[in-house]
Amino acid sequence: MVETILIYAQDNRGLGHIRRTTTIARAVLDARPQAAVLLASKSAWPAKLNLGDRFEFLKLPGQFTANAAPEGERQQQVESVRGLRRSLLREAAHALAPSLVLMDNEPLGFGSEMDQALDAAQRANPDTRLVFGMRDVVDDPDETIKRWEQTGVLDALEKRFHRVLIYGHPEVVDSAVMYRLPEAVAAKAVYTGYVCSTTEDADPRQVRGLVGEGPLVLVTAGGGQDGAPLLRAALAAAALLAPKVRMLAVAGPFMPAAELPALLTAATLAGAVLCSQLDVRGAIAASNAVVCMGGYNTLAEAMLLRRRPIVVPRTGHKQEQLLRAQAFAKRGLARCLPFDGLTPESLAGEIAAELESTDAPDCGRYLDRDGIRTAGLLIGELAQSGVQT
Repeated sequence: MVETILIYAQDNRGLGHIRRTTTIARAVLDARPQAAVLLASKSAWPAKLNLGDRFEFLKLPGQFTANAAPEGERQQQVESVRGLRRSLLREAAHALAPSLVLMDNEPLGFGSEMDQALDAAQRANPDTRLVFGMRDVVDDPDETIKRWEQTGVLDALEKRFHRVLIYGHPEVVDSAVMYRLPEAVAAKAVYTGYVCSTTEDADPRQVRGLVGEGPLVLVTAGGGQDGAPLLRAALAAAALLAPKVRMLAVAGPFMPAAELPALLTAATLAGAVLCSQLDVRGAIAASNAVVCMGGYNTLAEAMLLRRRPIVVPRTGHKQEQLLRAQAFAKRGLARCLPFDGLTPESLAGEIAAELESTDAPDCGRYLDRDGIRTAGLLIGELAQSGVQT
């Protein structure tokens, strides 16, 4: 009998949630021949994947109203698109009658858009298991707890969800304590380790072919939508370190096109190489030092490849990357260099110090390689769903 699994991942212009959930989906499908997965997300990235005929992708519409439209028209369009997403999710959950629903990062979905779908799933299949996949760091603890209380998330986690999987390790970030999970919710929580993929999509020798010999510094801006300031600082630091150090900067697929000409000029002046997209895992493996923001996947992959990254966390209203970087730095797993006050000289100094370091961090115990442990826990939930195995 087919075991249908509905996964919700809220990524739009980032890649973090999608990369993690597709790693988990692949592990479940590999271990469970009777399982089939539908992944729902606003991101279009899963359409590029080939996970076999037991994996399907539901592309949810994002916001597409032109900025030039009048305010009232824009708001009406926003509400219409939100209503469309809720309807699509509700109908998909009803039609699938899933054995398990995995909610990534937002237990009820963005703006609670999955609330009705969760009800529909359990009406269609009373044995549906609801699982919340929680990132190690969500955001500022006080703000997150306040938002969860106001939107009914804590009540849902206590009364509706069967399991909470924390994608992290308590020695690095004790998420249950940080977010003061109520006793009834904490009792459902299991730490999976940091989910990462060991699949090598690129040969480090190919990456080396782009930059030549010598100590290599990789700079990655994640998806790139807000990574231009980091790349500007890093390329200025590269000019200070040249010619002894080579730099490879990866802008990311969502870097605004308007930023690229100036970055290309800075890279040329510094003797660095700038590219829009590259397999970051292969580039980390080829590098001697890594400069990055503070996204979950980049730091997990740095741990996997035994690199101690220099983390310049994303700034703004969200504290996720800063809190993660500080936690990693506290355990010697990263060097944290907040963006406020960042100069080419300070960044060049941190890069030079890391290049001279001889102690590579051993982080194996913190990792869930290829999502195998997470997949095992989800399969355990399937065994409780009433499906004959």
